[in-house]
Amino acid sequence: MYSLARMGSVAGVALTALMLSLATAHAQSDPADAPPTQTVSIRSSAGVTFTLTIPARPLSVTAPITALLNTPVVAASATLTEHTAYVVKTGDTLFEIAQTLGVDMQALAVANQLADVNIIEVGQVLHMPGSTTPPGLTQPSSPLPPPVVDAAAIAARMTPSAQQAQPGSPFHRTTWLTYYGRPGIPVMGILGADDPLTVTAQLRAQAAAYDAANGPELGVTPAFHLVYGMATKAPGDDGKHVNYLPDAVVQQYIDVALAENLAVILDVQIGGHTPAESIQRALPFLRHPNVHLAIDPEFAMVEAGQAWPGNPIGYVTAAQVNEVQQVMAEYLREQKLAGPRVLLVHQFQNTMIVEKEQLDATLPEVALTLSVDGFGSPYAKITKYNALVDGATSFAAFKLFYDYDEPLLSEAQALGVEPGLAGYAIGVTPNLIIYQ
Repeated sequence: MYSLARMGSVAGVALTALMLSLATAHAQSDPADAPPTQTVSIRSSAGVTFTLTIPARPLSVTAPITALLNTPVVAASATLTEHTAYVVKTGDTLFEIAQTLGVDMQALAVANQLADVNIIEVGQVLHMPGSTTPPGLTQPSSPLPPPVVDAAAIAARMTPSAQQAQPGSPFHRTTWLTYYGRPGIPVMGILGADDPLTVTAQLRAQAAAYDAANGPELGVTPAFHLVYGMATKAPGDDGKHVNYLPDAVVQQYIDVALAENLAVILDVQIGGHTPAESIQRALPFLRHPNVHLAIDPEFAMVEAGQAWPGNPIGYVTAAQVNEVQQVMAEYLREQKLAGPRVLLVHQFQNTMIVEKEQLDATLPEVALTLSVDGFGSPYAKITKYNALVDGATSFAAFKLFYDYDEPLLSEAQALGVEPGLAGYAIGVTPNLIIYQ
């Protein structure tokens, strides 16, 4: 059952018809000309029509900066599964593994589609030559029964704040499921990879899978997760290296989300702004009850002389996050707007939120949510999540990558109902799952 706290009176309806008219302008020789756009008209089953005008190519003159992600260096235990699979541990080489398993190294490389025999990853699952199991997947000796979802166990593993969430909280008896991206830039995530109808249908299908995995006591809150402020190498007119989506584009997505009973997260890659400055443009969108905010410390320009965001990887302090929360809370109070609203803070290293123990999660207007990002093997992702999330975390989020996680965790594995490969399992139940 889908749920969305403080959504307002607009009922959710399924998108049933899409009329696409692609009006892609020809490239102009003058760089000051507006970029080509794609116009998408959507009609819901309630007869409400929306027209979205989204960029047909990036709004920025530079390509988006992609994440620089690390994987843990903690060793996985060497495991031989049914004599068909081996889990790589720290210090292993392909030659030594082949010697241990008694197979030819080149045959092992071919069986696992390794382009370079010198590159293997801790936690990677290697399959024996002749195994019919695709690389990255284990082969059970017999079909496994469907998992039994223990809803009580899922709830018991939530953070204390999540367990105590009351009606009106964004996380009251629900798991959030967001599709992340930037309209018109597929490389940045699934939200920008297709037209709104297709993406919404995919989002609902993925949400239904989580609704089955999280048990009968929890609903699912599906959401558009817009990269509202995109970090760029180009400094822009203000020299802050952040390209914000046009207000009209954001509003169109919000309107569709309201009609379709979806939430919206506006995510800002901080750039040269302070964290509190970076969200100022997003505050007026909080007038809509389904809108929430996020900041990404990776792209905060914190080093003297730094040329552009992301190099080196940035960070925020607990005091800065608390200031962002205070700005949100004051705006909601001044405008007499309902809360609480989610503030999501990204991280994939333990240095990205400095003095984390000083985070203040007591403001009633804000549901502070810490996300664990980073792509990689199940072992790398699960151990990183468990290292960065504990009972002191207010609410927890976990990011998955359709194209870069190998293999992609299942819904049950992402929620900790089942272990990932190599036997490692999520500890604290995530309250929010992001797909990029």
